Amino acid sequence: MVQRSLQRVSSPSTFAELLRAVLAVLLHGRAEVEQAWVRTYHEIGRLINVYVLANRERAGYGGGVFDRLAERTGMSVRTLRECSQFQRCFPIWRKSAKLGWSHYVLICQVGDPALRQKLLREAQHADWKVDELRARVRGINAAIDIEATPVEEKRAAPAPARARLVPQRGRPGVHRLATVAGRRVVDLGFACYLDLTAEQAAAYPDGALVQWDDSGRLTAAVDATRADLFTYRAEVLRVVDGDTLWVRIYLRPGHWVKQKLRLRGLDAPELGTTEGKAAKRFTDGLVSQAAAVVINTTRADKYDRYLADVFLQRGSAPELFLNQALLDNGHAVRKEAWEFRDWEPELGR
Repeated sequence: MVQRSLQRVSSPSTFAELLRAVLAVLLHGRAEVEQAWVRTYHEIGRLINVYVLANRERAGYGGGVFDRLAERTGMSVRTLRECSQFQRCFPIWRKSAKLGWSHYVLICQVGDPALRQKLLREAQHADWKVDELRARVRGINAAIDIEATPVEEKRAAPAPARARLVPQRGRPGVHRLATVAGRRVVDLGFACYLDLTAEQAAAYPDGALVQWDDSGRLTAAVDATRADLFTYRAEVLRVVDGDTLWVRIYLRPGHWVKQKLRLRGLDAPELGTTEGKAAKRFTDGLVSQAAAVVINTTRADKYDRYLADVFLQRGSAPELFLNQALLDNGHAVRKEAWEFRDWEPELGR
């Protein structure tokens, strides 16, 4: 963070002292210049908005103002419109040493005022760079766009050049009965088993699909199929990178496991790259808006690692298939074959 004030160095005695002093003055000066531009653009936006409001009865007048101003001031129409939008989004602007003009332009792209204020606080607290903030804004707007698109328009949209990823989603709470090491059990997944009582073992054969009712009694899962298996309600604990998550998976009431999952059918850029950081921010942005999460897991390969289809539930909005959202927004490419180095373990997690 750039310091708001400078400690004056009267006479540096070494080159190291000189270098530190010059860099401090330079950083402070750049920060002050950036804040001066933000303040300037905010005032320009206020003047434009007041003027357009005063002339609102003149049909079509507002649009011409930007063209005329651009011609006379040398500013671009785009910048002038951004100034106007900035002042409308933030009628009262409070100076922030961490946010520059590019930050505010991005934040103004979020239409919901509550989300915009939340994003402003997060950007200030985390000291996000512009690229990180851009990815977060894209994640937020991607979810809003999917929610806002009419069903008819989605159906009429042309198919992409490459086949879309077919989601694998079952029914949370459905499990299969099996015999493991001579014991009748409920297979909860992830090598977790629950012993059946003698009564339960007598009531259901191996392969039967069951679930627990609201009273905690094991019952037959009516109309369930094998496609419903290995689907769980979950909680995202941490986004590792664009396509990797640490999650808490609720196998059944009172039973959960912590698991690292990789999103099925895709590959996001490495986290050490600019593209990888953008992909992580995109995933973070979508996950942060989810009221609930449902996952379907797939045994990946001989390394016994798990792939997942992740579905984000957002109140009354349509459920969002996270895997496809990453592909649709250019933060990942399709990938079906996996190698051992794709699954580097994280110790201590």
